[in-house]
Parts: sequence; structure tokens; C-alpha cells
Amino acid sequence: MRHPAPTPSIPSIPLPRERNFLRRAGNSPVHPDEDAITRFDTLVHELNRDAPRIDAEAIASVSCWLESHPPEQRQQLLRARLDRIAELEAMRRDADWPLDPAQQRRIDLVLDYVASADDLIPDDTPTYGFLDDALLLELAWPVFAEDVDDYRDFCQFREEAAETLGRPPHQLDWLRARAEEGALWEHMHRVHDHAYVEQRAWSRVFRVTSSAGVPE
Repeated sequence: MRHPAPTPSIPSIPLPRERNFLRRAGNSPVHPDEDAITRFDTLVHELNRDAPRIDAEAIASVSCWLESHPPEQRQQLLRARLDRIAELEAMRRDADWPLDPAQQRRIDLVLDYVASADDLIPDDTPTYGFLDDALLLELAWPVFAEDVDDYRDFCQFREEAAETLGRPPHQLDWLRARAEEGALWEHMHRVHDHAYVEQRAWSRVFRVTSSAGVPE
């Protein structure tokens, strides 16, 4: 069984806020206005209602977290998250992988946000311009993780099964194949359990025979 990652990258962006970053909140390198923060928080919770609340201190916290890393690592930390946007877009555009309308809308909201240059932190802000994009993806990721994990598996299945099927595989082909694999696994598990029970029964007979001379 696959276990989708709860965040798009490791380590996670430190939310809820960590105390050592809170002490530096007054020296935050970015200062979005309250209306922009409110809009960002509303968007986050439209995507993932279980996400933590985002306020000025939260933005200061993650900004100081990014600032605490050496300059050469900062873009790597952001890129590790932003690279996942391409996966969301590929999944959204793939005609062979239909999504339910609610998930389509959530992905569209993320893509529209990251495409906007004038968002919570303007994209042309040195060092921190894409921090809000990465944070949005981080906080929304739990609602995408399972679909993305399945889509990756489908892409691998599509490469392997296209020649056998003689046509481009569809999501339904993947579902059917995985269902058959699951049924086979359950059958093998039942056979294994049955064989184990029989083996235990015969072992008991042989123990009784060896100790008493004759079986019970």
C-alpha cells in the first residue's frame, strides 16, 4: 500500500510557528498588508480546511525560516516545492486521467495563484518572491497527495501497458489492473493463511505422536 507524503518536500515549512522564528517576527524581511494576508488565508482554507491559520506572524515565521538558511540553499528549498506544480498541471490536463470537478477547481486555484505575479509576496521580490507560492502548495498538498501518488503510478502503468493494449491506456485500464492485482494479492494471502493453518494442525499431530506413541 502506498502512503502519500503529507507535504510536497522534506523538510516541511515550519508551520505551526516555531518559537525561535517568532522571536524574530518583528524583523521579518517581508511585510504583506493585512488584506493580502486575509485573502491568502481564505484561499488556503478553500483548498484545505484543515490547514493552520495564516496571519502576519505566520508569514514572518516562514520568511525568517527561509532567511535562516544559507543563500545557496534558499532557492533549493523553494524549488523542491514549486517543482510539484508541474505534476499538478500535468495531471489536470491529462485527458486519460479524469478528476472530479472539485479537485479540478482546487488545482485551477493553485495554478491561477502561482501564475499571478502580484500576489501575497510579489514575484519580483528578491529571495522571497516565490515563498508564498511554495507555502500555498505546502499547505494545500494534503488534498492533492493521494491523487498525485496515483497519477504517478498511472504514468508508469501507461508506459508499461501501452504496447500490450495497443492503444493509449486510460484511467479505467489502470483501475482495472490494480483491482486485479488486489484480488490476486487477497487470494495469495488466503492461500498462505490456509496453508499455515494446515501446517500448524499437522505439527500438532506429529508432536502428539512423538510424545504419546500414538496420535490422539
